[in-house]
Amino acid sequence: MTYDQYSQFSGMPKRTIMDWVSDGRLPIKEKAKAKETPLINMVELLEMATRETLQRMG
Repeated sequence: MTYDQYSQFSGMPKRTIMDWVSDGRLPIKEKAKAKETPLINMVELLEMATRETLQRMG
């Protein structure tokens, strides 16, 4: 999912998304080439959310 798509999906400003990617709060798919469009890794994001939920549940 592109930053613009994630912005529409989540309601977050694109600048916030870029900041969260920079500090590791949002994972991106590994790029094969430097000029590729960065994509939010939705599978990894779901896995992160699942781990956090399981930790909270004990």
